[in-house]
Amino acid sequence: MPIVPLRPRFVNMKKSRPEAAVKTLGVMAAMKCINKKCSAELADGAAYCHACGRKTTSTPKKKSRPDMYWDGSRKRWRKRVTVGGRRHAVFGKTLEEVRGKIKELERQHAAGVTQDDQTPFAEFCMEWYKVKKAGLKPKSAEVYNNALSVHILPFFGNAKLADIKPLHVQKLLAQKPELSKSSRSKILNTLSQIMKSAQSNGLISKTPCDGIEAGGRDAQAKVPLTGAQQMELVRAVKGARCEIFTLLCLFAGLRKEEALGLAWDNVHLDAEAPYLDVRHTVTFDKGRPVHSPQLKSKAAYRSIPIPRILSMALEAKMDGAESPLVVAPVRSDGAMSESAFSRMWEAVTGHSSPVAARDPAGRVVKGADGKTVKGKKRYPGLVGFHVTPHLLRHTYITELCASGLDIKKIQYLAGHEDVSMTLRVYAHVTQNTPKELSPQIIETFSGTISGT
Repeated sequence: MPIVPLRPRFVNMKKSRPEAAVKTLGVMAAMKCINKKCSAELADGAAYCHACGRKTTSTPKKKSRPDMYWDGSRKRWRKRVTVGGRRHAVFGKTLEEVRGKIKELERQHAAGVTQDDQTPFAEFCMEWYKVKKAGLKPKSAEVYNNALSVHILPFFGNAKLADIKPLHVQKLLAQKPELSKSSRSKILNTLSQIMKSAQSNGLISKTPCDGIEAGGRDAQAKVPLTGAQQMELVRAVKGARCEIFTLLCLFAGLRKEEALGLAWDNVHLDAEAPYLDVRHTVTFDKGRPVHSPQLKSKAAYRSIPIPRILSMALEAKMDGAESPLVVAPVRSDGAMSESAFSRMWEAVTGHSSPVAARDPAGRVVKGADGKTVKGKKRYPGLVGFHVTPHLLRHTYITELCASGLDIKKIQYLAGHEDVSMTLRVYAHVTQNTPKELSPQIIETFSGTISGT
């Protein structure tokens, strides 16, 4: 049987290497240099051309990955960009989202924001508060400290400063629905100041607090004391330690800190019309008194005429006074501490104290753990109605408004910096009294039902 030669196997010329381009079964044709200008014949297996020195095989270039591609492991589109000399990997669910993030990176770089900043929020907060409280009064510093330690820091925890978005700020406020509008405003104001400081320092491009409202319930309207309650209070505090303090708030409209800081040098009882000057305050810093000539505002510096009931009480107190302050503690010549003030005021309002619970036989009750069960005993105050130092001041200003005194004079006596404050709180007293409204009502409804 004749031997039939085998057909050469098909060779893909484009994908195979040059030395295999003409390979057949058992036969190898002569190879040529891949350099078109050379084309020298090469021996089988030669690595370099003996004529031009060029490598006989070309290494295929590795196919590079495109700048924008689908990352299967993350299920996101990914693009590598260079912004400000730094490489960034940007991810997004859609191509539009990726492009938007790239524009935001470019905008942040143009605004001078540090790219990929990893500053912890809590660390920045503490640095901000350390600088902020240096120029604050103790009471104002306490407001910021409370907002940070009780509300803001526990919520954000270990979050990065750059990761906080408007939605997180809204969640912070949403978890405190029981707080009043005033309390929520203090929290939002504190956080807003922190974020604005971070923005000005180039750590974030935009504060997440913009456009967010504090919300919350309005504070309960203060109801001033009636005439009967005022007289009952005056009679109840007669001869008590809290008498002078109570009368200063009720009949001079002093704030609590102003009454505690009033010195005898600022009480002028010998004048034709007795008056007192408001020049000092006493505030509390961690319970300790801080006596200062710095008042709440420039408008707080004022001279207030005092009625006879207050001047008589001050005259009686001045004779045996040993302290330079009108309201002073019993055991020292300095200002009254916070605990001493609380004890003095509790005499008016009453207080509760923990006591051991007892059974009907009078024996102390103990729990399963052997510890004494605690209960509360209520000690009544000098009066049976709710009263605070600020409510006394509120009553004073309300009485001035009801008397028909000019609103600008009321603003001066109250120590309000702006007359709008006086009008906003007390306009209903001056403008909506029955005496003011009665003529208009009578004129409007002067006819009969038939219209005659």
